[in-house]
Amino acid sequence: MAESHESRRSAIALVDGEHYPDVTRDTLRYLEESMGYRVVAVVFLGGTEKLLDPGTMSFNDVPVYVDSGMLEGLRVALARHRVEEVVDLSDEPILGYRERFRLISETLAHGVSYRGADFCFRSPDRPYLCEKASIGVWGSGKRVGKTAISGHLARYLLSKGTRLCVCTMGRGGPPDPELLDVPLEVTDEYLRGRVERGDHAASDHFENAMMGQVVAVGCRRCGGGMAGEPFCSNVRQGAGVACGLDVDTVIFEGSGAAIPPVGVDAVLLTVSAAQPLEYILGYLGPYRLLLSDLVVVTMCEKSLVSSAKLVNLIDGIHAINPKAKVVKTVFRPRPLDDLRGKKVFLASTAPAEAVEVQGRHLARQHGALVMGTSPNLADRRKLEEDLKGAIEAEVMITELKAAGVDTVSRFAKREGKSLVYIENCPVSVEGNLDSGIDHLLELARERHRARQS
Repeated sequence: MAESHESRRSAIALVDGEHYPDVTRDTLRYLEESMGYRVVAVVFLGGTEKLLDPGTMSFNDVPVYVDSGMLEGLRVALARHRVEEVVDLSDEPILGYRERFRLISETLAHGVSYRGADFCFRSPDRPYLCEKASIGVWGSGKRVGKTAISGHLARYLLSKGTRLCVCTMGRGGPPDPELLDVPLEVTDEYLRGRVERGDHAASDHFENAMMGQVVAVGCRRCGGGMAGEPFCSNVRQGAGVACGLDVDTVIFEGSGAAIPPVGVDAVLLTVSAAQPLEYILGYLGPYRLLLSDLVVVTMCEKSLVSSAKLVNLIDGIHAINPKAKVVKTVFRPRPLDDLRGKKVFLASTAPAEAVEVQGRHLARQHGALVMGTSPNLADRRKLEEDLKGAIEAEVMITELKAAGVDTVSRFAKREGKSLVYIENCPVSVEGNLDSGIDHLLELARERHRARQS
């Protein structure tokens, strides 16, 4: 039985003038007759070596977009035609790696998959599972400060009377979603006890509960695709737990560059100024930017990044997504206990230069006497060596990361020292983070209302 017209996959085809028009048309017919596609539009990407007048390009009376440039032509076609895939029939010299990834990002951001001759990028499936307003907090990589930004977001919204829950996912999360509905119970003793029982005790939901005093649901994930899809996760089950609580807003927090596999009403993207620019503006970085409403650039320290790089980063973000609000920030440590006049040793995941900034801030703003520091909180072997320099300290200070619980905390207990956790709090240096959060919440509620209706 012949395949029905409606059952074939609808597609936009990308073509160029480096192929003879007859070759292109025959390939478009091959797509329809042999590969099960229904071509509904054609986008001309450029090139006139074998096609002097792009206006003569035609196929089956479908619209051909030729005058807007490749990116704008694709945008217009995606806006006008509801399709399942974009099929790329071009190559060098019209499409190099950079150009192709930019088109892939644009396509995936529209919820459409992108196929080439020997590759396919599938649009991630993120269904709306929550009948509450929801905000995604995503990152452009690991160690960009996403959990710190998420914690600030949660605290700020709580201060405004928003009833909320944070649903996290991590590489060390629990096998079944775990609800921490009494945040005050998450103490160092509680976390150390979990480690002694053989459990992982530094997933992001513990940090959100301890630092933000917010109800949190912890989930797990393994792997992460180029568009952020986890290979495996239990986040969708966790969404059921979070959305069943007596709250009006749920924050879905990503893990590294992985994105929770659930739909959200608004997105805050955290990127680090210390990252290579191409990780944010190239590859599939634009995909994340295109889906974001607020972009928080962290680690804008002069010691970490040049002013020229920052300008290029901010300009690049605006060029990709002019609608997104952008805020530049630095982190400053907030200890959860009094440090005034006490000799302290600081263990952090930050780069060595940033750890020095943290130490100076603890001395200047909190009266601590910093006896030593370590930037190796993410490297247990090096951390063990660094802790040999902590003998004179009275208080061990650490971020709530894996080695913070199972290495620094146990070292403090063994050596009879106090332990204080610190939270890295964002401080705006250009733009206003809290105003950006107000805008984000307004968007989330507005889109949630539209979605519900």
